[in-house]
Amino acid sequence: MSLTTTFAPYAELQRAAGNTYLVTAFAARLPITLVPVSVLAAVTAGTGSVAIGGLAAAATSVGEAVGGPTLGHLADRLSARGGQRPVLLAAAAVHVVAVVTVAVGAGALPVPLLLLATLVAGVAMPPIGSFSRARWMRRTPALVPTAMAGESAADEVAYVLGPALAGIVALVGSPSASLLVAAALVAVAVPAFALHPSATTAGEPTAAAASGDDASRASSDLLRRLAVVIVASVGMGLFFGAGQTTLTAAAQEAGSIGAGGLLVAAMGVGSAFTALAMVAVPARVSLAARLAVASGVLLVGVATMAASLAATPSLFALAAATALAGLAVGPAMVTITSMAAERSPAGSGATAMTLVGSGIVIGVGAGAAAAGWLAQHHGALYATAVLAVAGTVLLLSAAAAALQARRSAPGQR
Repeated sequence: MSLTTTFAPYAELQRAAGNTYLVTAFAARLPITLVPVSVLAAVTAGTGSVAIGGLAAAATSVGEAVGGPTLGHLADRLSARGGQRPVLLAAAAVHVVAVVTVAVGAGALPVPLLLLATLVAGVAMPPIGSFSRARWMRRTPALVPTAMAGESAADEVAYVLGPALAGIVALVGSPSASLLVAAALVAVAVPAFALHPSATTAGEPTAAAASGDDASRASSDLLRRLAVVIVASVGMGLFFGAGQTTLTAAAQEAGSIGAGGLLVAAMGVGSAFTALAMVAVPARVSLAARLAVASGVLLVGVATMAASLAATPSLFALAAATALAGLAVGPAMVTITSMAAERSPAGSGATAMTLVGSGIVIGVGAGAAAAGWLAQHHGALYATAVLAVAGTVLLLSAAAAALQARRSAPGQR
C-alpha cells in the first residue's frame, strides 16, 4: 500500500469540515501546550523561586483536569442552545484575563493571588482537542476513525511546536511574553473555532441535557462505560509526564540539558506519523488488540531506553530508543480516543473526550512527580521505571477492554 493510498482518507476530513476548519482547530489548540511551560517560566522568573513556579504550573494542571470535564458537560447540556459555542466563548474570555493577570503580575502579585490566577487559567482552558473530536463524533460518524487519527497527530505536532514557540519567545522577549502570545492565540483562534458552523448541534436535546435524577444516572452510566478508557488515559499521561522528565534528566546527566527538548521532539515526530497511519489498520482488528500491540511496542521502547541509559551516556542511542517508544504513542492515543467515542452515548461526546483529557493531565502530573523524584535521587535510569508502569497500565487496560468486549458479545454472559 502506497503512502498516497494510506493517507487518502484525510482528504475526506477537509471536504467534510471545510477548508478553514483544520487550520483553525490546530491554531486554537496550541495554547494548551504553551501555557503550562510558560506559567512555570514566568512565575519562576517573576518570583525568583522555582518552587513557586512549580506550584503555579501544578495549579494550572489541576484547574485543567477539573475544568475540562465541566466545560464538556456544559457543552453537552447546551446541545439545543448553541452547543460548544457559548461555552468556548465564555471560557476563552476568562482564560485570557487570567493568563494576562499572571503575565503582568508574576513579579508583583501576592503568591496566593498568583496561584489563584493560574488555577483559574487552567479551569477555563478551552479543551479544543476534546471538543474537536466531539464534533466529528456528532456530525460525521462515518469518519470518526480517520478523525481520531488526525486529531491525535495534530496534538502530537502541537506538543512539539508549543514548547518550542514558548522557548523562542522567552529568549527573544521574556517568559511573560510567551504567556501574552498564548493569550493572543486564545483571543483570536478560540473564537474562530467557536464560531465555526460545526460548533452548533441540531436535533433533539440529548441525555446530557436532562435534569435531576436522569442527568445523574446518565453521568454515572457514562463513567461506568468509560472507566477502562479513563484508566488508559491516566497511563498515557503517566508516560508523557515521566517521559519528558526522564529525558530532561538524561540530557542533564550528559551535560547537555538543552537536548532534552530535542529528545521529546524526536518522540513526537514519530508518534504523529504512526497516528496518521492508523487509518490503514483493518477494521476487523479490535480496539483492544490495537491498544495491546501499541502497549507492547511502547514497553519494548522503554526497555531499550533503559538499556541505553545503563550501557552508555550517548544521547544518540537514547534518541533512537526514544523514537522507538514514540512510534507506539500515536497509535495508543488514537485507540484510546476511539474507545471513548465507541463507548459514549449520543450527545455525550464532549464530556467523554474531556474526561479522557483530564485523565491524561492527571497522569502527566503524577508521572512527572514520580520520575522527577527518582531522577533526582537515583538518576535517569531509575526514572524509566515510571515509564514501564505507564506501559503496564496501558497493557492491563487493553486486557480489561478485551474481556469486556468478550462478555458483551452475543451469546456471552
